[in-house]
Amino acid sequence: MAARKNTFDDKLARIRELARAEPPTAATPDLARFLSDPNPFLVGEAAKVAADLELRALAPDLVAAFDRLLGMPAMSDRGCHAKQKVLEALITLEADVWDTYRKGLRYVQIEVTVGPPVDTAGLVRGLSAHALVRTNFPRAALEVTPLLFDETPEARVAAAEALRDTCEVVCAAVLHTRVLVGDPEPDVLGACYRGMLALEPRQYLPVVAAALEAGVETAALALGESRLPEALLVLKDALAHANAEMEKTVLLGVALLRTDDALTYLLELLAEAPESRAIHVIQALSLHRHDTRLTSRVGEIVSARKSRKLARVFAERFGPNEGG
Repeated sequence: MAARKNTFDDKLARIRELARAEPPTAATPDLARFLSDPNPFLVGEAAKVAADLELRALAPDLVAAFDRLLGMPAMSDRGCHAKQKVLEALITLEADVWDTYRKGLRYVQIEVTVGPPVDTAGLVRGLSAHALVRTNFPRAALEVTPLLFDETPEARVAAAEALRDTCEVVCAAVLHTRVLVGDPEPDVLGACYRGMLALEPRQYLPVVAAALEAGVETAALALGESRLPEALLVLKDALAHANAEMEKTVLLGVALLRTDDALTYLLELLAEAPESRAIHVIQALSLHRHDTRLTSRVGEIVSARKSRKLARVFAERFGPNEGG
């Protein structure tokens, strides 16, 4: 009787079993075999386990798997999910396989959909950009910069984040250029603003403040995520003339600062602001709902205001039994 061949389900079960291998290195031979499997899904799952187990010895197998995936028809790995998992594994394992990342940076995968054909490799290019920077490729900024003008927003966001992570001040000017050109995707502008503030805050705080004054909501979030003490004053000024929607975003920006001054300011607003604004303050402060001391203070202020509406919003955002 012929031996039963391993089915897809058998292989997948084995890969998941290998995730619990003790010691982890015992999984190396089998994972290497699965990384060469003809099924891209199984390759991706094996790559994830290799990363989780930190099996650096599998880096060459991951590189070979990535090269093989690049040569497959688009329909074999729809959405490039297997390629993404292989790249994520190489990044986790800190593999300085620069040629592989440069291939990924230029990879395009056009897939047929019900509408026009779609390029699904934006995240592959984005991950490759991150990989070049994180593994200290000497010319990473030169390789990554063109990706700021990629057709897919996810690749542009990744390029902006990767340029920020270079810690090279000149990359702030590159990000500013993308902002000056404009971008229809708020996430791209937000990534650029965050990078500008991280790399050269003194130069670009006024630029991001001007964007906020012009009504660009992502500027408020970028200011908050910057954690710059000077950003609080900018956000306070913006709040003075914000409409209801912008008010929500500006208050969230203040909460994102996570400084004592910012939280004190929000608590003061909660105690004194009109009910409509106080609701937005509670929503912003709910970002810190796992801080029991702050939650208790918010609950005390809400209770003192004796507003059913504020009490209801507080219960929805923080939990019905929080705050005392």
